[in-house]
Amino acid sequence: MELLFCGSIPKDEGKPYENEDYYNIGIAGQNVRIAISDGATVSYDSKNWAKSLADYFVQKGVISDKNMNTLIKSYYAGCAARFDFKNLTLFQRRGFRFGSYATILGVEYNFNSNLIQLVGVGDSVAVLLDNYAFVDSFPYSFASEFRKNPKLLSARKKHNYFFLHSTERDKFYRSWELSSTNQPILLCMTDALGEWAFRNYEDGNASVWRELAAIISVKDFKKFIHEKRADKVMKTDDTTLICMRF
Repeated sequence: MELLFCGSIPKDEGKPYENEDYYNIGIAGQNVRIAISDGATVSYDSKNWAKSLADYFVQKGVISDKNMNTLIKSYYAGCAARFDFKNLTLFQRRGFRFGSYATILGVEYNFNSNLIQLVGVGDSVAVLLDNYAFVDSFPYSFASEFRKNPKLLSARKKHNYFFLHSTERDKFYRSWELSSTNQPILLCMTDALGEWAFRNYEDGNASVWRELAAIISVKDFKKFIHEKRADKVMKTDDTTLICMRF
């Protein structure tokens, strides 16, 4: 297994501290865990909520109804250290009442079973390749899906009803068995890059996946993103890519 690339480009490179994408990669015993979370710009403190989601997955290996209470409590404990609640502005108070929102894409690979297990809420996506050819993707499969308002996890538990109690809860989970693949590569990306990639693939450009897997440096990634933004074929947004070869 080899990490080929990981990096994130903010929508405004003059303000990298405003990048609301966050990723983490860790090893736990025989498992490798990858997490990407994209904080929603419209919500307050979404960057730190995204960090809480991704870090929790890398530490625990699961995001589910059984641990959401613990995750949310951990996030608000961090808020207590970051903010003086007695002196919050009216805007900040409204923001906290509304809640923070973010996507989560969690990937766990087990060396012994050669199995990838995924959890996905929102429009951060994983794409499985075999010898650079598309095999499967999760949780989205078409460019049109990126144009809809995504489901997001909230720091307010009541807004996670769709995830915690849905009769279709299984749709947020997927498993990929790698034993039938020859040269598996995993791409994980946030929505701006994902929408561009799927749109190109649907237009007949099967080499788009090889193009992404060929990015091996932050310099290459910046050049790639700048070109697509300048050509107005990719929306200007925080953009994250992780590429792993198994």
